[in-house]
Amino acid sequence: MKGKIFGSRYKIIEYIAKGGFGRTYLAEDIQLPGKDRCVLKQLYPSIEAPKVVALARRLFKTEASTLHNLGFHEQIPELLAYFEEETKFYLVQQYIEGQTLEKELIREGVWSEARVIEFLKDVLEILKFIHGKGVIHRDIKPNNLIRRHSDGKIVLVDFGTAKEVLQGETDLAQLTVAIGTQGYMPIEQARGKPRAASDLYALGIIAIQALTGVEPLDLEEDEEGELVWNSAEVSPKLVEILNQMTRDHFKDRYQSAEMVLQALNSLNRGLTKPQSITAIQAPLSNDSQPKQPTSITASTYIEPETIVTSTPADTKLQDKIEASPSPTVVSENNISAIQLDPTPEIKSKQRLVISNQAGILIAAIASILAIFSSIYLLVQLPQSDTPTSEPNSTPRVDQGTGFRKDL
Repeated sequence: MKGKIFGSRYKIIEYIAKGGFGRTYLAEDIQLPGKDRCVLKQLYPSIEAPKVVALARRLFKTEASTLHNLGFHEQIPELLAYFEEETKFYLVQQYIEGQTLEKELIREGVWSEARVIEFLKDVLEILKFIHGKGVIHRDIKPNNLIRRHSDGKIVLVDFGTAKEVLQGETDLAQLTVAIGTQGYMPIEQARGKPRAASDLYALGIIAIQALTGVEPLDLEEDEEGELVWNSAEVSPKLVEILNQMTRDHFKDRYQSAEMVLQALNSLNRGLTKPQSITAIQAPLSNDSQPKQPTSITASTYIEPETIVTSTPADTKLQDKIEASPSPTVVSENNISAIQLDPTPEIKSKQRLVISNQAGILIAAIASILAIFSSIYLLVQLPQSDTPTSEPNSTPRVDQGTGFRKDL
């Protein structure tokens, strides 16, 4: 098969895989200057029974029409061609260079919570797009999710089992078959009645598998058919979200990819729980001697990406530091907190102390001024009783007895 050309332009490079309804090859488009690589799927049912062939042909056409109707999305392979040659059908798709999630899980084992949340958001954006176009994939599983090497994004492939929701269709039983993968397929899909929530169920199962390392068929169930799983490394809120995605009855699940995205965004805002930060402050007493340090505890809410520091770049925080009597940095759980401002009660006491000290100072100054005034008066009074001699005056001559002294 290597080197053979199909459709007058697609040259086979190598064989990739074989499924229940066809074979997949890596090919190159020889009619393009760069001989771009592509994926060529050949309809090749493993069973030649007429009903199986008819079903395979229908599913093959479904993938082609679904990809065509969906239009462009950067995380869905683009449909390049669909043709029939020598009574066989061929479908040509954009080649995605990357690795399946199945191989990634085998190689790396259990994932962190943050990585699983990022993965969920990535795939949910794709599901939001296809569900908005009225398409249910019906076969969400690790082998149909490829992590693209160029940017690390998840690409959803294999729309051969996709079901298009036809409004007003009266004979759904003839249009819908129970196709999917055990472990990832919910009960309503097994009955041939898939819904958008069926894709969300499969995605939730993959997330649980990534968090626990447990295969879907090995997960336990309770008496009501709900999955039983647990991981000490997973936050209760994420467990709640995944449990709702994988409820046994589709009515109990999220009904849209958008609803799950909103729940995950809410989870991101609350990943860091409120923490207690203690600041130390020593208020002044009436005798101007510092009292024992007083502990003031405040409940703070820190966003996951926010770290409170005392860097000069933060103008508001710097103002707090300058206004505080004696700023103290307290470190708890790698979070730096600046000393809290005094409470209104402490501020009132400080103002009272300052007022009392000012009154004492004024009284002391008044007393000192009074003392100096008294000393000054005592010194000046004796000098006023002593006669003073006038300059250039003639000395008085004794005129003898009987002479009037006042003359």
